Amino acid sequence: MAGFLKKTGVVKAIQGHMALVLTKMEPECEGCKAKDGCSALGGGGANVEVRARNTAGAEVGDVVTITIRGASLVRISFMIYMVPMLALIGGLVFGYALSKFVSVNENFLVGIFGLLALSGAFLWLRKKGDKLTGKQEFVPEITSKKTPPQEIPLSDQACTVK
Repeated sequence: MAGFLKKTGVVKAIQGHMALVLTKMEPECEGCKAKDGCSALGGGGANVEVRARNTAGAEVGDVVTITIRGASLVRISFMIYMVPMLALIGGLVFGYALSKFVSVNENFLVGIFGLLALSGAFLWLRKKGDKLTGKQEFVPEITSKKTPPQEIPLSDQACTVK
């Protein structure tokens, strides 16, 4: 997945050098098995909230284009989905192997080590996520903005039409 992924949205809030951008969920999202995860992480219904670096100097209400490297997205997705699964499987296998040498219920050891490995993976991901947030390649960036035109009031006192 070379290149950049682009998405258009509206700036909802500015927080220092970061902006909270509200984007619409695409039709492709309907077929995605992970669309509920997007909703759980800030989006709701047809909208998703994305934190992006505000390098274009966008303000609240601006229509913006946000981009992220495709390779970065694949790498993060792999970490989020595969690391916990591999840790769980590793914990289960370790618990099963250990049960052959210890006189403890096999199901108990398998369950305990599976849960410990899964919990450890989530803790590691949390720590790793904090480090990756500081790296620019993993944070979406606002690359262009379009300020919406100012609305003209309907009742202009200076101009009366009869």
